[in-house]
Amino acid sequence: MGSGSVDHVFIQRFNMPSLIAKLAKAKSRLFGTAPQNVAVPFDVPCDCGHRVTGIRRTSYQLAECSACQSTIYVLPVNVYPTNKRIRSEVVDGPVAQRVGTVVRDLVLGEQTSMERRNEDSRASVTAKGHPGSNEAASDEQEKSTKRRRRAATESDQKGGSAENEASPVTAESVIAVMQLPRVSLAVHMRRFFSPTRLLAIAGLGILAATGWWMVHQARINVARKVWRAELDRAETALEKRDLTTLGEALTLAVNAGRILGRDDAEFRLAHSQLRQTIAVQKLTSIDLIASMSGVLQQNGSINADKAKLACDAIEGQQMAFEAVLNTSPEKNGHIRLDFPLIVDGCPVEISVNSAVLARLASEEGSYPALFAAKIMECTAPSNGQDSWRLLLQGDSCTLITTSFHAEQLGFDVKASAMVKQTVERQAELIRSIDPSLLAETDDASNKEQRP
Repeated sequence: MGSGSVDHVFIQRFNMPSLIAKLAKAKSRLFGTAPQNVAVPFDVPCDCGHRVTGIRRTSYQLAECSACQSTIYVLPVNVYPTNKRIRSEVVDGPVAQRVGTVVRDLVLGEQTSMERRNEDSRASVTAKGHPGSNEAASDEQEKSTKRRRRAATESDQKGGSAENEASPVTAESVIAVMQLPRVSLAVHMRRFFSPTRLLAIAGLGILAATGWWMVHQARINVARKVWRAELDRAETALEKRDLTTLGEALTLAVNAGRILGRDDAEFRLAHSQLRQTIAVQKLTSIDLIASMSGVLQQNGSINADKAKLACDAIEGQQMAFEAVLNTSPEKNGHIRLDFPLIVDGCPVEISVNSAVLARLASEEGSYPALFAAKIMECTAPSNGQDSWRLLLQGDSCTLITTSFHAEQLGFDVKASAMVKQTVERQAELIRSIDPSLLAETDDASNKEQRP
């Protein structure tokens, strides 16, 4: 063969565009950048029968079928080296082995090189399995060499297009449609509630419980000290008739008693004295009789405007009452006070719904009760009604149990033996009363202590 024919064959086998593309591809494979620089096509069948084609990316992609608009999961570029089953653009091994593989694929063609490696592997396996068949192995190798030469010639004639069309392993031969993996709930639960996490949670729980218990015990110890110290301070303030100090000491003592969970007679008496102190401090300066007077006109009718003003002035005011409690309550459960008060010819009817006063009426019905309460509702006389009607707020009723508080409400305990006996009987009732009956007064006391 002459030199001219050699140049013609060289130009035919290594035309410039194809050569540049092969060299660029070989460089990427040699330096390990093939997954990013080498375009790898895909051809995935859709359920509708149409085929979805494109170029793979470095990460997975969701391709859309142009026929039925379905979404198909497409695997990314294979970043693992070529093996006997799956072809890849990645070359693995030492530098010398990678250079040899790239040069062999560049000269013989990637498909022919791949087939030769597979056939050499099968031949070696045959030789190992049949040591005596050297002649058959030689013939098989010669036939394989001829097939490689024919494939190389056909590949050179087709040019660069054979490189993309002759992929030995396509995406559809590996997997048709890739579905996203679904992890069951049981697996999620096992992963979340791992032994390590359970031990960590148990340790945190024990630590939190220990911290809470230490704080609680410290709070209890402080509450015991406050309870005893403030009761002594309240007793001293009561002897000195210091109302401000008495209210501060009783407030701290009652709060400490609640922390300790006390409901004995000593706590109930301290709680009652605190309510009495608050009632005295909130006692109104409005005169009940003066507010109701002047409502009647000269013709004997009621002036509606003046009656409304009187009711607005009376409602919400804290006042002191001394009256015998009617032992037969009304149909609505209210207890009526035998209060002999008449203003401008109109009697005044006072009623209240209170568990404490009901207990006092059942035990001391013939004796008057001395208490402070807030007027919740006032109804003036009208054409169909000839009396004033006052409804007291039940949870605001506070029995007076000390001579000091009675004197602060305007009663002369030293001059009236009846008032002194009433105070002592009510103090004894508070010590022996059921704690559940005082539940309605606890909320009212808490509200009154808030600023």
